[in-house]
Amino acid sequence: MTSDAGRETQDAGRRTPSALRRLLPYFKPHTAWFSVAVLAMVAAAACQAASIYFLKPIIDDVFVTKNEHTLWMILTLVPVVFVVKAVAMYAQSYLMALVGQRVIQRLREDLFRHLTALSVDYYWERKAGELLSRVTNDLTNVQSLVQFVPLFLIRDSLTVLGLTGVLFYLNARFALVALLLFPAIAGVVILLGRKMRLAAGQSQAHLGDLTHRFAEAFSGMAVIKAFHYEEGATRKFADENERYFSQIMRYWRATALTAPVLEFFGSLGVAALLYFGARQVFAGVMTAGEFFTFLGAFLAAYMPVKNLANMNSQYQVGAVSADRLFHILDEEATIQEAPTPRRFGGLDRSIVIDDAGFKYPSRERWALRGLSLEIKKGEAVAFVGPSGSGKSTLVHLLLRLIDPSEGRLVLDGTDLRELSFASLRAHLGLVTQETVLFNDDVAGNVALGRQTSQDEIEAACRAADADAFIRELPQGYRTPLGDRGARLSGGQRQRLAIARAILKNPSILILDEATSNLDSASERAVQDSIAKLLRTRTVILVAHRLSTIADADRIVVLQDGSAVEQGSHSELLAAGGVYRRLYEIQQGAEKV
Repeated sequence: MTSDAGRETQDAGRRTPSALRRLLPYFKPHTAWFSVAVLAMVAAAACQAASIYFLKPIIDDVFVTKNEHTLWMILTLVPVVFVVKAVAMYAQSYLMALVGQRVIQRLREDLFRHLTALSVDYYWERKAGELLSRVTNDLTNVQSLVQFVPLFLIRDSLTVLGLTGVLFYLNARFALVALLLFPAIAGVVILLGRKMRLAAGQSQAHLGDLTHRFAEAFSGMAVIKAFHYEEGATRKFADENERYFSQIMRYWRATALTAPVLEFFGSLGVAALLYFGARQVFAGVMTAGEFFTFLGAFLAAYMPVKNLANMNSQYQVGAVSADRLFHILDEEATIQEAPTPRRFGGLDRSIVIDDAGFKYPSRERWALRGLSLEIKKGEAVAFVGPSGSGKSTLVHLLLRLIDPSEGRLVLDGTDLRELSFASLRAHLGLVTQETVLFNDDVAGNVALGRQTSQDEIEAACRAADADAFIRELPQGYRTPLGDRGARLSGGQRQRLAIARAILKNPSILILDEATSNLDSASERAVQDSIAKLLRTRTVILVAHRLSTIADADRIVVLQDGSAVEQGSHSELLAAGGVYRRLYEIQQGAEKV
């Protein structure tokens, strides 16, 4: 496997112990409940050993010597032991579920918090489906690891130890003969475990690719239909599915071998015990009760040993998944806040772009190079240019989603990199081409986490010409919008985005292709809403449609990452340069 995900999973075996140690702090707040669960496991294991040991007096004293006193003692003790065992089994299962769920709850929150803290370039370099697979499938596997593996490991190990104690108590030499099989069983389990770990890691990576294919298809279904690409998309999915199938079957082959191997060694053990036990009984060294108790303890230990061996497969999958999740938590944001950040209180003088340039690591050509200009407070400056000219890169720099590869951006004399994230973004407003709405109601989408009153939300929506259509919705401002605001038209979604910006009341407003996806009627309504925003703040417009920025104070024309022209709309038309050509092309296209 040559992908990054593949290389990660191939190395998982070496990093797994570290990943498992890193899970321990998640258990620490729940030590008390975990300790009670362990006590319950001890009680259950002791009851299991006691119930097996009862076979000796039942056979020797009750059925052979017909001792009635022993019969009544057994009849009294057996229900007590089984009731205690039942309570202990319930307690261990419930408490381990409680601890496991709490551990995963915190780990899930840590992952979400960390993913939201990472820089945007982290997401540019990774498949969304791969990340989704990690925070769903891998978390499920880790949940099984933290909930069931300790349960099986501690409970069944204690049960085996208790039953082994019974074996040695009955006949130490005979017990040593019976336990000779365990090293061979352990060797096979370790060998199969290595195969499981490698196959589990590779199958998880392929499962991430499959999840990505699903997400890709769902988001692009209209294009798939329009281009009749159903067969091609299905073929690519089938290839990924086959690769996943091959890896997961390697895992299941190793898993499936575990039970037959245990059955084989178990049959050898039973045969040996029957042979040597019969000879001991024939020689009068052991009673029938002692032999059948010994045999019962050996057979009772078989199921816990089998559980421990089967647990190995669950452990390997969970360990690989834990490693993959901690690999995310180990990622560091490339855009870091200054050690002692300065507070930005809003724009007082100007934004200075000082010889700024940016080059994406995966590309040879510079996205921006040598850009220098000043945007004064209250000025509306538009940036235009063909696709790939650097407009979106400039927006990312202004929002400090990325840092310039060279040069700097300065707000009121302070380098952007010296400002705190919170204070900078508190004074930046953004309306984008693709309005991002969340699965919340109208008011929640406009407020977007801000502590504000309903009156303020409604005032912002009135200013954005959104109040009228909102009140026509079934529940008004409390109407759920569904996934991505699918119940609204493009113009309605865009006006909610503008209301969100108005409510935030930023000193710097960035409009990134805010009307490019709208029809003419929606565009006019949104343009009226935007016009209200232009009066009281510094505005940076990024536009493709030149007709939408004719009223800007200044227009900067970008080409190949550099500013080639700037001036007013009329000045640039009169100059007859790049802007004039772009304008004429668009005018001709609109007439057609």
